[in-house]
Amino acid sequence: MLHVADAPKPVVVRTADERAVGYYEYGDPNGIPLIALHGTPACGAGFAWADDRARAHGIRMLAPDRPGVGASDRWPAGVNIRVDAYSPELRAFADALELPTFAVLGYSGGGPYALAAAHDLADRVSSVAIVSGSGQVGEWATVRDFETTDRVLTRLSQRVPILARATLEVGVRASRVAPRASLWFGQLEMSDPDRAVMAEFPTARSALAMFTQSCRHGARGVVDDYAALGRPWGFDVGEITVPVHCWHSETDPIVPMRHTDELVRRIPGADVTHWSGGGHLAIIDRIDEVFDALVDTARR
Repeated sequence: MLHVADAPKPVVVRTADERAVGYYEYGDPNGIPLIALHGTPACGAGFAWADDRARAHGIRMLAPDRPGVGASDRWPAGVNIRVDAYSPELRAFADALELPTFAVLGYSGGGPYALAAAHDLADRVSSVAIVSGSGQVGEWATVRDFETTDRVLTRLSQRVPILARATLEVGVRASRVAPRASLWFGQLEMSDPDRAVMAEFPTARSALAMFTQSCRHGARGVVDDYAALGRPWGFDVGEITVPVHCWHSETDPIVPMRHTDELVRRIPGADVTHWSGGGHLAIIDRIDEVFDALVDTARR
């Protein structure tokens, strides 16, 4: 059974330009700094299950909410909301926490943002781990590759954002009022391995916290996130020089493993570990392998 609170508590830090960034801190406060980037629809609360494992590996795991998500301010006015636009936000977050260098973990929809950091913040990022990462739509991936809910929400976020927001906000309200029923419905699209992982959470509320807390102040940030992930990222992954290692389950029903294989083909020196069995949530049972690799790279 995972040790996860029903509602992990975010911390808010202000960057040099007075923007609020909500984040969650796990693991060893004096450990190797690792910035963990959440998927979509989710927030930094989605890594609460990793707290004990990060501490055991001597990792200080910092999981910020992206702009408009959870406790973070929305994107600044006039910004072209695209994956690469997040790099300055991440630099400002690291500056606020006085992190001269750090590793980055990008899970699922957080993968593209982690790669943007590798591309744009090579002076600060020591290594990057991508787990079950989404591919670049318009390059080697299409919106059709995603499972039904993500496919629909991505298209709505781009074409009818007000409807996407309403859909997400109704889902969040239902999850808060009837978490067990909401979790049951959510599992209808899951594979058997992912359902087994969800059964490791102590309560339905703890399993849904990453979703419910992502919309603490409405769903605009999550909609912006979906829209950004449904278009080209704005940088060339072939220019990345930071060490990149990827992990992906061969039977991931949410993001096809092909997305990661195509990514690795394009990044000089990058490599991939294929996990047999498991689903999109395989990271929860196999996080020790990822942490081992990050610690080994940091020590070298």
